[in-house]
Parts: sequence; C-alpha cells; structure tokens
Amino acid sequence: MAALLFFGLTNFFLGLISEKSGGDLAASGKAAMILWLGTGCLGLGGAVYFMASGRGFSGLPRKSSLALPLAAGVTLALGMFVLKISLAVNPLAKGPMVAIASSNSLIVALLAWVFLKEKLSLGQWASFLVIIAGITLVSLGGMDSGHFGAVAYAAATMVLFGLTNFLLKIAGEQGCDSITVAVILWLTMGGCGVLAFAWHGLVMARLPWLQPSGFGWLALLAGVFLGLGMLCVKKAVTAGPAGPATAVSGSNAILVSLLDFGILGHWLPGLKLAGMLLAISGIVALALARPLRINHGQRRIVT
Repeated sequence: MAALLFFGLTNFFLGLISEKSGGDLAASGKAAMILWLGTGCLGLGGAVYFMASGRGFSGLPRKSSLALPLAAGVTLALGMFVLKISLAVNPLAKGPMVAIASSNSLIVALLAWVFLKEKLSLGQWASFLVIIAGITLVSLGGMDSGHFGAVAYAAATMVLFGLTNFLLKIAGEQGCDSITVAVILWLTMGGCGVLAFAWHGLVMARLPWLQPSGFGWLALLAGVFLGLGMLCVKKAVTAGPAGPATAVSGSNAILVSLLDFGILGHWLPGLKLAGMLLAISGIVALALARPLRINHGQRRIVT
C-alpha cells in the first residue's frame, strides 16, 4: 500500500505539473530532468550508507553484473521522460495514461517467454488479452490527435518500464542483491539528471528549473517518491508473495484518478474510465495468475 501511495503521488504530481504548465513540452522535459535528480538523491544517500557501514557494493556477484542495473536506470529514466510527455499531451487523462504505463508486467512476461523460455499459463495469456482490451478502450475514449498521441507515448512508457524490470529480473537471477541494485539504479537516474542539467546549461545558458519554482520542488519530490515506491515494492515481495504486492502497486492509476477528481475536479468519460479499470484488472490478474514454472529466488523491482 505504501508503494501504491508513493507511485500514485509521483504520477499525480507529474500530471499536475503538465496540466498547470498548459501541456508545455519544454516544461515536461524540465520536470523529468528534475525528477531524475530527486531519485539520484536517494541513490547518493544509499551509497553513503553503504560506504559508512563498510558493505560497499558487495551485493554484486561480479563486476560484469553492474551493466544490468546501469542499463535499467537509463531505461527507467527514459520511461519517466516519455510518461511526462504523455501526460503533457493529454493532462486530463492522467489515470488512463498511468494505467497503460503500469501494464508493463505484460512486457516483462513476454520478454521472459521469448528470451528466458519461461512458460506462460492460460491465465497469464488471458490477462494479456484483458490488458490489451483495456488499452484499446482507453484509445477509443477520445478521437482527437492529441489523445492518440498520449496513448502512443504511454504505450512506449510501458515498453521502457517493462524492459527496466526485465533487466532487473535478470540481475536478480544472477544473484545480485536487490537493495544494491536499487541504489545503483537510483544513482544512474541521478547521473542522467546531472548530464541533462549540464547539457541544458551549456545549450540554453540556464539551468532547467520550472516556473513557478514550486513546480520544480514538486518534481524533485516526485523523484524521491518514485525511489521510495520502488523500495517499498522490493520490501513487500521479500516479505510475502510477489503477486499481490505487484498487483496493488500496479493499480496506482486509481489513486491518480481519485486525486485528479478530489483536488482538480476532473472525472473521466465513461469509455476512458472503463478502459482504465479493465487494464488494472488485467494487471491484477496477471500478477495473481499461477505460472507454469516458478523460478525460486527470483528478485524484482517493479515500477
């Protein structure tokens, strides 16, 4: 539930910034850069703790294992950037866009099926169809070009998030400590933020901070919440079954829509609402579906 809260607040903050910025894509890009820095701050704190405790980054079984969380950090940063664009293109459909992006478990399962030869049960295949049907309903919920563009960006986010979690899945199967992987992931996102700030400062001759400045601090807080949400999911799947924890955190689009209605007074049209709920139902069904083969000791971080 804590992960659902952190992810829901992260996505609502990003949608709020997009809406109040009038869908300005430049503001969305700046917000993503600041979010990367916020997540990087958590990584810096984790690294300092590792060094002070003397454990260092001993959670990696070999040096070559470093490539997996580094690559996952880049794909996660890109995913948050593309999600921000999706929310900017259609800021009044925060919940459905987040629901599509949160359907990344479909991508993880398909990649594992193709590359790791993991078998899928009939229940998992049925869940795929439910998710796809939900995305289709969301797509049909608006006929303007901006809506279809937002759906396309949200689908791209889903692929990037799925690739992130697939890389982390492989890291876990190789014996990488999940907390160590999380800290490296956070540091990588922070590194992306530092590079983006440096590039913007050199090209635009000013740092990419948002105006009013409160939006910048909100984006920074969203980055911190993103990292905390990831940590909460990891704690949940370690303490109990992974399926229910994944299903609950993946349903954060409901919280986003409730906040959108309660704070901004926006409610979704019937088709978009139905599509969002159907996609979330597919996420829950996929998380709870019994696979044909279970890899014991598998560790995942889900965004």
